[in-house]
Amino acid sequence: MAARFTLKPLDDALGAEITGLDLSRPLDDALVGELREALQEHHVLCFRRQELTEEQQVEMSTRFGPLEAFPEADKTKKAPTIYNVANVAATGESLPETDHRVVFQKVNARWHTDSSYRYIPSYASLLYGIEVLPDEAEGGRTGFANMLAAYDALPEETKELIEPLQMVHYYEFGRRLFPSLPPITQHEKEQIPPVSHPLVRIHPDRGNRRSLFMTANSGNEISGMTLEEGQALHRQLVEHLSQPQFCYFHKWQQGDLVMWDNRVTLHRAEAYDMGRYRRVFRRTTLAGDGPILGPFSNAVRKKLRSAA
Repeated sequence: MAARFTLKPLDDALGAEITGLDLSRPLDDALVGELREALQEHHVLCFRRQELTEEQQVEMSTRFGPLEAFPEADKTKKAPTIYNVANVAATGESLPETDHRVVFQKVNARWHTDSSYRYIPSYASLLYGIEVLPDEAEGGRTGFANMLAAYDALPEETKELIEPLQMVHYYEFGRRLFPSLPPITQHEKEQIPPVSHPLVRIHPDRGNRRSLFMTANSGNEISGMTLEEGQALHRQLVEHLSQPQFCYFHKWQQGDLVMWDNRVTLHRAEAYDMGRYRRVFRRTTLAGDGPILGPFSNAVRKKLRSAA
């Protein structure tokens, strides 16, 4: 059967460009399976030249699984499953840089994986470029880091150190970074309390390969270490994963829809002149299917099975 799309790697670190598909049309099961395999291999997919309404983006996204709902009303417009990432108001006027909806985007300039502050973090995110920066503008790219490769390249002594450790993820951390943001609401506290996840994540669907699983915008504390020791280790790991050999920075084109696997990548928004350029993106997020497996949780599972 002839291929229904063309795939071309974007970078040695990760990422692939897909052309020849119209995502506004229904995706059959076989095509969804092919795209899942491509995401599994390349971790980031960029679909070029798409024209999608909100409804079409939601429909296309749900072919890959159920969507997360965002707890913050000010991030959404028509539906809680759509996050409008923009420095432009719903009525069309540009927002000042002091507006909290714009400041939220500055929080995302730090490396992170979407929804790590949930007990069950997300599977993947899909971000659609509605208004992108002109070619001559500086910044505005989205950086992606390969956490499988970053883990593999760690010194053995560091791997041994972090094997049993967990990191604390909490939504309120971003508010503390930027005090001008409104305080976390009672609803948000109830919906997304702090959680701990293994710093080393195991991926059964990838032959039990290990990756780093961490964030720089939802925490910097490591369970089992003093605050100072944990923050020092966190800085060391962020510096390590930021190296060019692990990273790809995507320069947006009009109509790009970029899909990435949150389980094995981190991403961050690159700074740009928000007072000069409009930037309007729309995001949907695929829910995860279970709690994170780390080395410790796997060992416990084995003991429970052997005792049964």
